[in-house]
Amino acid sequence: MVRIKSSFLSAACAMGCLFVAASAQAGGKITTFDPPGSLDTYAWTISDQGAITGFWYDPTTQTNDVFVRAADGTIATFAHHNSQVTAAYGLNSKGIVAGYWSNLAGNFPGFTRTAKGKIKTFRVEGASNGTYPGSISAAGDIAGAWYDDVDVPHGFLRVATGKITSFDVTGEVYGTFPTGGNASDVIAGRYGDGGGIWHGFVRATDGTITPFDAPGDANGTFAQGINVAGTIAGYYGDASGKNHGFVRSAGGTLTSFDPQGSVYTVAQTINDKGYIAGYYDDSSGVAHGFVRTADGTVTSFDVSGASGTYANSINRKGDIAGWYTDSDGNYHGFVRSR
Repeated sequence: MVRIKSSFLSAACAMGCLFVAASAQAGGKITTFDPPGSLDTYAWTISDQGAITGFWYDPTTQTNDVFVRAADGTIATFAHHNSQVTAAYGLNSKGIVAGYWSNLAGNFPGFTRTAKGKIKTFRVEGASNGTYPGSISAAGDIAGAWYDDVDVPHGFLRVATGKITSFDVTGEVYGTFPTGGNASDVIAGRYGDGGGIWHGFVRATDGTITPFDAPGDANGTFAQGINVAGTIAGYYGDASGKNHGFVRSAGGTLTSFDPQGSVYTVAQTINDKGYIAGYYDDSSGVAHGFVRTADGTVTSFDVSGASGTYANSINRKGDIAGWYTDSDGNYHGFVRSR
């Protein structure tokens, strides 16, 4: 989980865009950005139209707020007026943002915000410790997690009509955490067993849940993203402490991979063409972004002058959004266009 400078991760209140640099490298043009006044910027999700949402830290108010960056570079920001944290993780092709905000009671609500700024809140029944949307489909269906009164996560699917279905992987399970859903409401994620090890799962449209582990997994399997074909991208840890990326077909075939020079691979996202984006650490501990095409070709890239580059989301065109760290350890957003 990325750093948020306050607690756990109604209208637009600022407009603008700050371009720090633009450079062509490794087959793509990288543009960096921050909302005006931001100390830390996390570009979380990019839509097929090129809009980006995420969250940023305002050192003046000491709050975390949401931003939406349009494809033309214009940035709008908003926050709930009583919250220390307002965060967004999902953005669909209609410009609807999904996220949550904090409150003193602890039962943080989830929300959706339309492109015109209309906000609707919701909570999963029993979510005394928060409702956290993770992704939103073009139809407006949301997959995410909610936390009960002992802080155990459970999965949920909220369809656009507002109906919410909760679910868990059965058996000796300590927590179910969805990380993404596709247009058919097939959901991927991870669950923890009684020994504290994470495993992957996929939940079919009919509610059937299939657990899985990567071959060679000794320290957890983390399913991170799923595309329209049901192909899942993620990563797992081996017995030596190294992480490896994986891609799992809808039929269950799982292939592991690593960018050249990686000792720690994190595959974060997959688009409908089967392109995977993420980041990896080299032997010196420096993070680099990467994109892996459907045929297995991996290309590494870096934001110029960054001390670390973290790719987090890829759209159908292959444009990538994420964040990078500067020499002071602060975070900034970037988009890598093809």
